[in-house]
Amino acid sequence: MSELELRHLRVIRAVADAGSLSKAAVQLGVSQPALTAQLQRLERRVGGLLFARTGTGVVPTDLGSYVLSSARALLNDVDELMTGIRQRTQAATHTGQVRVGGPPGLIVPLFATAIAKRLGGAEATIDIDMHPAELVRKVLDHKVDFAVLEENPGFRTSLPPRLLSRIMFRAPLFLAIAADHPLADHDEIHLAELAGESWVMPPVAEGTEQLAFARVCAQSGFTPNIKHQMSDSTTTRALVQAGAVTLAKPVAREGSGIVIRPIVGTPMRQEIVLVWHEESALAGAAEQAPKALLEAYSRLTDTNPLFAAWWARFRPED
Repeated sequence: MSELELRHLRVIRAVADAGSLSKAAVQLGVSQPALTAQLQRLERRVGGLLFARTGTGVVPTDLGSYVLSSARALLNDVDELMTGIRQRTQAATHTGQVRVGGPPGLIVPLFATAIAKRLGGAEATIDIDMHPAELVRKVLDHKVDFAVLEENPGFRTSLPPRLLSRIMFRAPLFLAIAADHPLADHDEIHLAELAGESWVMPPVAEGTEQLAFARVCAQSGFTPNIKHQMSDSTTTRALVQAGAVTLAKPVAREGSGIVIRPIVGTPMRQEIVLVWHEESALAGAAEQAPKALLEAYSRLTDTNPLFAAWWARFRPED
């Protein structure tokens, strides 16, 4: 049996407190399919069912009740411990240091450098995590000062009351296809033209992009064939080079047999959301962080001519 982690116990507690997977998913800031998949993995870890379905939701099984009882006690102790640690170290931690979290890629290091410079040369550290809900948790627990979330409109990660956020901009998502694909010479591509293609998408358990994509495809009159589910960029690029197709982030780079093309009508966008704690002790940081994040993205306009053209037209104000 694999070991349980604190984040697993928080999921079990949230499901028990909510009494349903849908309500717990909202509280945890994940989709219901992602939470269901996560709970199934937890049950495989412990070797038995933790919750039983009823007509109105879910209730803990005998095993679930046992795990839940211990989980509550342990999480309460951990929460008290973290509160005490924050009270004793927050002032020292925030003196000359800024901690930035966000997804894999170039933006987090650039953002960290930009905000550190704006805060008078503070020391910058980064925390890379592809799960938005985990990044939110780290801000809530004061493990990072600012988190950058790449969200999908209509599927945003919910935030606890003590956290503040700002949508910095909503940039278009593009298509990545092989350079020898029959549609590669098109200036833009209708999504429905790719109805029969094999798609590469991140797993539902790791975010909401696949859910948002499926909704847009349904509006275009087809169900996508998501043949490969992965978030590893190197493998994704290899699959696209071999003939699969995928969505491309605003700053995705062409080359090595791959071209980036816009989607007719721009049906999918990516929201860049900045999150921070209302109790942040970093003087001036909440004012400087949005400017630093926009500065970081402005340095990435040369990665993709399509993003550069969009940025020139719609670049948000500081």
